Amino acid sequence: MDGSFSDVIRKYLTSPAFDEREPATQYNYRRALTDAEVGLGFLSVEVIKPKLVQEYLDGWAHLPGKQAVAKGALLALQKWAVVRGHLPFPIMTGTQTVGSDGGHEPWSDAEIETAIAHARPDLGRAIALAINTGQRGSDIVKMRWSDIEEQEGRQGINVTQKKTGKQLWIPFTSDFSGEVAQWEKRPPFYLVLAPDGVQFTRNRLSHDWTKERDSNPELASHKERGLVLHGLRASTVVRLRKLVFNELEISNFIGMSLPMVVRYSRFANQKKMALATVERLENYRGQAEKRKQTFGERSAR
Repeated sequence: MDGSFSDVIRKYLTSPAFDEREPATQYNYRRALTDAEVGLGFLSVEVIKPKLVQEYLDGWAHLPGKQAVAKGALLALQKWAVVRGHLPFPIMTGTQTVGSDGGHEPWSDAEIETAIAHARPDLGRAIALAINTGQRGSDIVKMRWSDIEEQEGRQGINVTQKKTGKQLWIPFTSDFSGEVAQWEKRPPFYLVLAPDGVQFTRNRLSHDWTKERDSNPELASHKERGLVLHGLRASTVVRLRKLVFNELEISNFIGMSLPMVVRYSRFANQKKMALATVERLENYRGQAEKRKQTFGERSAR
């Protein structure tokens, strides 16, 4: 079989199979395959093997988000090309990425704050909701003002998770309640509306974020790291673990399975968690000593 891998990439990008993908997927895959054409396109289809593809993917190890998208794009291309005779054999067998054990790269606190402050306002709202509730994008786009409910003096939001069907009430912090109170309410009364005033679809939310990330100079770090909105779910877990909440508490709070909480928790910095633990311990001891002294004073009277 003659031809270069570059030829296969170009054929796939102009194929009906590629055109049928969601706009956000098209955008991400096109970028990933354009990069792959530079790194692998010069190889003959008879020469390219999983070993060479793995070496290419390893070159993106410092950017796990980009690495994961590259692997997904190449897998899609392989599936399309092998059965159509454009590749003589699979090229992805056994290939691995940094994130192969599950999860997405979490955002740092600084990246979260920057995105909320400098991204398009509607996307800033979506990011704020994601980090404060730990929910998926598919649930963020369904949140309505009527879903907000007060329990024992605290506001929170009712969520029925699209993926799992779990029904949750997720409490807001006081600061976030105050922030939400400042948001504009307008028909059709979803907490986050697209710029044209309609409800976001999950795919449009991802597509709009990717375009904003890659075109807004204030989001250079997000672009470099290939950060995706789903990474905010991992960020929520990391934040809670650093505050020394255990896996079961986090699972109950955001409606995430225990195994997934454990996976995301691997991103938490052990040293910071250890410091937070000892601070919590000392605070507990201080409060206990204060109670003891108060009790002693009352007994003396």
